[in-house]
Amino acid sequence: MLTALILLGVTLFGLGAASEHITRQAERDFPPSGHIIEAGGIRQHVIERGSGPALVMIHGAYGAAADFEASLMPQTARQFRSIAIDRPGHGYSDGIDSDTPDAQAQALHAALQTLGVRKPVLLGFSYGGAVALSYALQYPDQVAALVLVSPATHPWRTGPAMPFGVADAPLVGPVLKHTIVAPVGALLKDSAVASTFAPGAVPPAFDAAPVALGLRPNDFAATAREIRALDDFLRRQVPQYPSLRLPVAIVVNDADTSVWSKIHGRPLASVLSDVELVVTDGGGHPLHFSRPASVLAAIDWAAARAGY
Repeated sequence: MLTALILLGVTLFGLGAASEHITRQAERDFPPSGHIIEAGGIRQHVIERGSGPALVMIHGAYGAAADFEASLMPQTARQFRSIAIDRPGHGYSDGIDSDTPDAQAQALHAALQTLGVRKPVLLGFSYGGAVALSYALQYPDQVAALVLVSPATHPWRTGPAMPFGVADAPLVGPVLKHTIVAPVGALLKDSAVASTFAPGAVPPAFDAAPVALGLRPNDFAATAREIRALDDFLRRQVPQYPSLRLPVAIVVNDADTSVWSKIHGRPLASVLSDVELVVTDGGGHPLHFSRPASVLAAIDWAAARAGY
């Protein structure tokens, strides 16, 4: 028994050291490329490029603001004040107490107030789509239009995946978070990324996406809490969708196996009054990387409908 405990202790110590090394390496590979503001009682990391009407982009799970710097910003900065902010608990932004999209939207609103942004076009990818929708419902007079890319809009899970279910469990959660998550995530990262783009290839631009930051212990725990709370939140938000009175562009791929269009984007489009549904030919889930032309066209449509 004593020998087994010693072996367990040594193993956990080794995994903890590996986790710390992977975390530090991720931060060296993907340092903050924007600036830090104080808003909503927390420090938030903001990336800004270009000038013109404001386009604010909200990343998904495991993501960060730099996702958009690697994908859409080189194009959108030519005509928009393009802004991406690390959601609370991700990238280089502090965490918050609540794990629901409405709290994330409130933190974003505080950041945009600090930045002097009024009536932006909001773009939300995946989980960020739920945040964008919540923002528009909470601040209906302060959003010009929405662009939703592979958005999570409706409940669809029967229960959280195992890593998310135990990430915050007493005793076990912190141990897993600081030992198992980063090493196992590093081993599985390439295959997981490939599956999100399947059946197509991973676009070269995705090499600049800071996926490794999402494997850091605190980022993973934030994602776990968010995903665990998402379905219950969406059940409450869904009945409010018909009240939206602004242009909404929705970009989906029917072969997306991460956030199924038949459960999310398509049903949302059916209850909106001013909507453009764009169905791409493949591209997997991160369509801002794999089908940027379709997303850019949706942005142009939404901005034009908003009068920009």
